Amino acid sequence: MKKSKLIVLIMVVFSLSLGGCSFFNGQSAKKQEMIQIAESKKMKVAIENMLKKLDPKALTPEGKIKSYKISKDDLDYNPMGGLLVKIVINNDEKLVLSTTIQEDATTGKYEETYFGETEELSDLLDKE
Repeated sequence: MKKSKLIVLIMVVFSLSLGGCSFFNGQSAKKQEMIQIAESKKMKVAIENMLKKLDPKALTPEGKIKSYKISKDDLDYNPMGGLLVKIVINNDEKLVLSTTIQEDATTGKYEETYFGETEELSDLLDKE
């Protein structure tokens, strides 16, 4: 009796460990896919176009937005479609732009569908 309980316990532990490993591998593959999308040329064009709408001189020496970085740890899929992206401006964690970017079905280009900015970024962009 004890031997059969031990065998069942070993099988349960083994099954749970296999299930856990496959779950984490699936999550890792999903994260890698999001990073690949975020680092694509189409995404770069979409983000830079969005930044230039906020600051026409963005990414130039005269602009208020000098640089940007996508926070890879904060990438996630939006349940309504698209990719949720957190963009850090000028290497300052207080200057953050959060956006949802989707692929246009007709053109194949990425476009922002929504964005929000921190108060600090809003203040920077409002300064003359």
